Amino acid sequence: MLLTDQELKLKRFEIKKSADELKDLLQRINYNEEDEIVEDILRGLEEPYMFVVVGEVKSGKSSFINALLDPGKEICKVAASPMTDTIQQIVYGTPEREEFLSPFLKKIYEENEILKEIAVVDTPGTNTIVEHHQEITEKFIPVSDLIIFVFESKNPYRQSAWQFFDFIKDEWKKKIIFVLQQKDLMNDEDLKVNIEGVKEYAKKKQINDPVVFAVSAKEEIEGKTSGSGFSILRKFIEDHITKGKSPVLKLDASVDTLLNINEKLKEGMKLRISQYEVDSNFRKEISDILNRQEEKTHKQTEILTDSLTAKYDKISNKYEDLLSKRLGFFSLVANSFKSLFDRSENLSRWLKMFTDKLEQELKDTMGKNLNEGIKDIAENIQIMAKLVDAKLHSNKTILTEDNHIFSDLAEKRANILKDLMDAFSNFLNREENFYDKEIMSRYGNISPDLLKGSGLAAIGIILAALTHGIVFDITGGVLTTLGILFTGVGIGLKRRKILSGFKSELEQGRKKMSDEIAEKMKIYVSNIKRKIDDNFIKFDNYLENEKNEINFIENKQGQIEKDFLKIKQELEEKLEQLK
Repeated sequence: MLLTDQELKLKRFEIKKSADELKDLLQRINYNEEDEIVEDILRGLEEPYMFVVVGEVKSGKSSFINALLDPGKEICKVAASPMTDTIQQIVYGTPEREEFLSPFLKKIYEENEILKEIAVVDTPGTNTIVEHHQEITEKFIPVSDLIIFVFESKNPYRQSAWQFFDFIKDEWKKKIIFVLQQKDLMNDEDLKVNIEGVKEYAKKKQINDPVVFAVSAKEEIEGKTSGSGFSILRKFIEDHITKGKSPVLKLDASVDTLLNINEKLKEGMKLRISQYEVDSNFRKEISDILNRQEEKTHKQTEILTDSLTAKYDKISNKYEDLLSKRLGFFSLVANSFKSLFDRSENLSRWLKMFTDKLEQELKDTMGKNLNEGIKDIAENIQIMAKLVDAKLHSNKTILTEDNHIFSDLAEKRANILKDLMDAFSNFLNREENFYDKEIMSRYGNISPDLLKGSGLAAIGIILAALTHGIVFDITGGVLTTLGILFTGVGIGLKRRKILSGFKSELEQGRKKMSDEIAEKMKIYVSNIKRKIDDNFIKFDNYLENEKNEINFIENKQGQIEKDFLKIKQELEEKLEQLK
């Protein structure tokens, strides 16, 4: 049972609804070429089933169409050489006339009953040297419903013809039948060989059951219809396309093309997704580098503070022992010679010398230790920045700017990466990016002239100033307190109290020095890490947007595919009923 007009109208509405969603998706990614094809398909939904006749120049396409539609009439002009780069679309219409819809498209109206169900398109030759011929032929293929591929019977093996076949088959997956024209120029045996040859070629190109006709337009036009081969071809058309089946076949072919466009987009998305995954991994590797180097720096800082405190403890113990012995000596002297003279002045002078010597030894020993430790830490922070820079320059590009679908996105990504690399290179060369005013304001103000032109190398200078500042500030504070502790010390002061105060002050200084270096170094390294990471803000925004876009497109594509497949299943069930 044929579909009623109302049923056809409903199916066209369903197709249009899903096609509009596909159009929205294509417009979203600026895939304008396919967007135009979808629009052409929608415009043609109510038009007759369309045959598009293709083949090389001089293969006899125009004569074939004339013989098929009206052997007694030259509907398509037959010329000895290629005429113009014009597609001729032959449709039903009265009065009979010709209209130029564009410089490359002519519409021919013929009062022919078969044209109520089908339309026939005559295309320029696929191997012609006339400008635009093949290009406009290729643009007409997507909106076709059936391709009739016409070969010269004498030589159906020309490479250019089969290359164009590949385009039709692989790019658009169109239904194709083959016609060997001018069979009157062949003997039966050679013709049979070429028919089998075409079938073999087609099978090699994944057409399982190729349909091949051999015809002679010349014989059909001359009235020798019994041997022209056109009656067999017309019977095929009647059995498989006309007699009420063409409107359903038209919709089925349109859905196939729309599914094919959606599939092409799906295939294209695989490349986009691969690029996103590569970029996401790249960004993770950058974060891993920063975290790993930060952790290494923290461990190196621990090693430095352990070394500093060990040196500090050694000096502290040495001077505590010295102080204990000296205080014992002065107590003994005081008890023996108490009545002879006052020894307080001698003790005060000795304590002053003792403090000065302690200060000098702390500065010399700690300073040397700092210089060795800071070199390793500064190097590690510099390695952090250099590894990030190297990773930036080795980022893998999959989605190139010549990509058929996502060229705009590829260009955008390339520009973001270029800006990122330029900005990061500039970042590394500006020493102020490694200077932390908040931390340095207390411990290590450095003249800008000292850092000028140093770039990444400024880290060593800055860290040296910072750590030396912390150590000398804290040890200086300890020694000042000791000075106060020792002021006014007399022979009558208890030895134990002085030693206890000395030891307590040194222990506090030790803890403060260790904590302060660890904390300030941690803050400094974290700030450098954050500054490096801040260079990637634009790239991170791009990645987040890509993630959202990919999810949206994949979900939308899946729904569109599901809707089209449902429509196709219903159409094919109807076609089964019509057999």
